[in-house]
Amino acid sequence: MDTFGYDRILVPTDMSDFAKLALRYALMFQERLGTALTMMFADEFYFPVDLLELPMGYYLENAPETKQKLGEQLREYVKNNVPRGADALIIQDAPARAIVSTAKDTRADLIIMGTHGRHGWRRAILGSVTESVLHDTDTPVLTVTPGLMNADRAPQIKTILCPVNFTRIARESLIHACALAQAFDAELVVIHVAEKVSDEHVQSVETAFSQWVDPQVQKHCSYKQVMATGEDAAEIVLATAQQMNIDLIAIGAQHRMFSEATVIGTTTERITRFARCPVMTIVRKAVLEEHIDEKKLIEVA
Repeated sequence: MDTFGYDRILVPTDMSDFAKLALRYALMFQERLGTALTMMFADEFYFPVDLLELPMGYYLENAPETKQKLGEQLREYVKNNVPRGADALIIQDAPARAIVSTAKDTRADLIIMGTHGRHGWRRAILGSVTESVLHDTDTPVLTVTPGLMNADRAPQIKTILCPVNFTRIARESLIHACALAQAFDAELVVIHVAEKVSDEHVQSVETAFSQWVDPQVQKHCSYKQVMATGEDAAEIVLATAQQMNIDLIAIGAQHRMFSEATVIGTTTERITRFARCPVMTIVRKAVLEEHIDEKKLIEVA
């Protein structure tokens, strides 16, 4: 099984309290894996007014002076908050576009960012920047939602849940999940939800699922499989994560074209929106996906 490291992480920030939790996760990666960090600020982020001597509009109208001042403040922020240091970039562009392009330019292996998630009955709203990044990047994105976690608790990754189906992007998410489990000495839980399988075929699908999961996973980390049936995969994954007190969900998502917009699957989007823990979304550009039909798996089994 292929493994890889997270050599560089991009951490978008507005230097506010809101962004601190995402930074804490980035620092955990830095301390554990020796990862290099790139901190970036895009002009159109909200900027704390108490750090400015004049209204934001003045600074935006008077670049490059604005860029220089913001750069000084970002470097000071890094100095005060990142013990091992980080690169500091000021990008004059719309935040989502800046994040996507900077991740590509810096060859980041991971983006860690906070999201203004607001959770409520039957709905949740991701921050528009986060949602745009998820739709446009092909770099894995770790989203952290302040308010859903105990602010006094140090970030940890002791248990990882990886929902999979029989697709290539699910295989990629499993590789990421296994690498993280190795790096953090965490337990990996792999779950498959059979949504449209009759009771008499569950055992056959479970056997096929066991055969699909890379046997090499067992050699790299502590690992268990969970098979579940039901009509709502996202709901089952979220309930499993809560019941097992999961620290991180790693899930694959493939970009698909809908009209002129790029979208990600509804199951992935709902898990990202409603999860009570950080979610790493492994994304890929739209390609012809290789999906194994569960009915064929039953016949083979």
